[in-house]
Amino acid sequence: MDMKYRKISIGLVLACTLLTGCAGSADQDISVEEATETDTEESSAEESAQEQLLETSQEESVSGNAAPRVEIETTYWEWGEDDAAWRVYAENNSISVSRDGYEALSEAVAGWNEEQTEAFRESCEELAVYAAEDAAYVDPDADNLFYYDTWREAELCRVDESILSFTILSYAYTGGAHGNSGYTGVTFDAQSGEILTLSDILTDEDGFQAAAQQWIMEKLAADHGDELFEDYAETVAAMWEAEPDWYLDAEGITFVFDPYEVGPYAMGAAFVSCPYAEFAVYMKADYVGMNGTGVGRFSVNTDVETEAGTLRINMPVEEDYGMAPVSLGLNGEVLEAGEFGSFGDAYLLHLSDGRSFVLFDVDYASDDYVSFLYEITDGSPVLRSRLEGVSLQGGTIGTEVQTLRVHLDVLGSYDAYMDYVIGENGELMQTEDVFEIRSDNQSFRILTVTRELPVTMDGQAAVLSVGTRIRITGSDNVGTAYYRDEDSGGKGAISYVRGDGENAWELYIDGVSEYEYFETIPYAG
Repeated sequence: MDMKYRKISIGLVLACTLLTGCAGSADQDISVEEATETDTEESSAEESAQEQLLETSQEESVSGNAAPRVEIETTYWEWGEDDAAWRVYAENNSISVSRDGYEALSEAVAGWNEEQTEAFRESCEELAVYAAEDAAYVDPDADNLFYYDTWREAELCRVDESILSFTILSYAYTGGAHGNSGYTGVTFDAQSGEILTLSDILTDEDGFQAAAQQWIMEKLAADHGDELFEDYAETVAAMWEAEPDWYLDAEGITFVFDPYEVGPYAMGAAFVSCPYAEFAVYMKADYVGMNGTGVGRFSVNTDVETEAGTLRINMPVEEDYGMAPVSLGLNGEVLEAGEFGSFGDAYLLHLSDGRSFVLFDVDYASDDYVSFLYEITDGSPVLRSRLEGVSLQGGTIGTEVQTLRVHLDVLGSYDAYMDYVIGENGELMQTEDVFEIRSDNQSFRILTVTRELPVTMDGQAAVLSVGTRIRITGSDNVGTAYYRDEDSGGKGAISYVRGDGENAWELYIDGVSEYEYFETIPYAG
């Protein structure tokens, strides 16, 4: 049974330097950087401007009390022989920490991560055995590949000089109508590196449990109503018998109830935050609220206490899933962002140069995202950036570097990623010209050439022959896509133009539609 994997670095969450993503197989690197190094050169003026921008971020980050630098890396694994009718796809997030002064945290996170990754890999190998056995019962003439899918996804909740807190979302699809998922909250003390329990951050555990239990039941009833199981209150009362799933963010102590715990699968996971403003009386002071430079997630329609004042993002809940207004309020001043179909994520950012920002994304309808950046340093909200087609989903959020997902329809690639920094004027600024297209290891991402394809290799015009298999690794989104040959490892560039009018969504290469060059093009959305 063969196993293949690819590894992708997805972000420096509190990075001082530019994140450079990479994607490659076990023995072949397919990073955007290498794919483009022989095919395109940025002007010296552009390189100088970008380097100066990043050096400025570096200087600002180390000038104050810097928070831990956290890196989240994604590894893709695949099990299944080349001619097998089944596959197991696995995706794992690994977390690492660096920065002088946080050696204990770095060592502790490394040990935890190694243990968790090994356990997950072993479970995947067991799943591969089951998949091979179960595939024998599938119709051999079926067109669809029999597959199992599983992943662990890390999402930062809060990191500052006191705390590193994140969630791990575990998911597995092993057949049936849908997969199953569950959250695990993990919180480290940033100074000692110890994994914290609720007891570690509380001064009055009994008082907290009594107050939190009542708060949680009321919030669940208010947010989910008739969706809840009849015995949900019993589940909440029993949650203290073992360590519940919780994490710290910019808002407070947040508890997570997985699907089927207090409501049906269709309700999804339920999140209830016990805000610092209400529960600080039961907590140790070191863990209450954001501490210095850092990043913290918070929820829509919730008051968040910040150094700049009381912050709140409002979006009324629409029963018919229609559009609703989104606004940001700070100290009684309200700015309207517009009307949208749903809300994504929101983060509070405290930069080491003393500035503070709010970054959030919203969705018009189906993955039509818009990201907003507001500065709140002086206690009055100011819109600094509005990015259409840009989302926080799947990226990583830091104080100096933001890795955001960008809608990018280029030769089958629906999404790409770009690193942004917050400039002196407070705006989000791209750090590169080429968007990174992260290639997972699934075979449907491969483009198989069906007619001679004109490309550029090593700065020279060339042609890819029929049958060549390539993956798209990057694009400048204005007329050049970068690829890697799946078999030879060769890299090059493809020039394209977008159509006009009704064909604006279609790309043309040397005057010929993209659909004429490949067997299939896996657009999504």
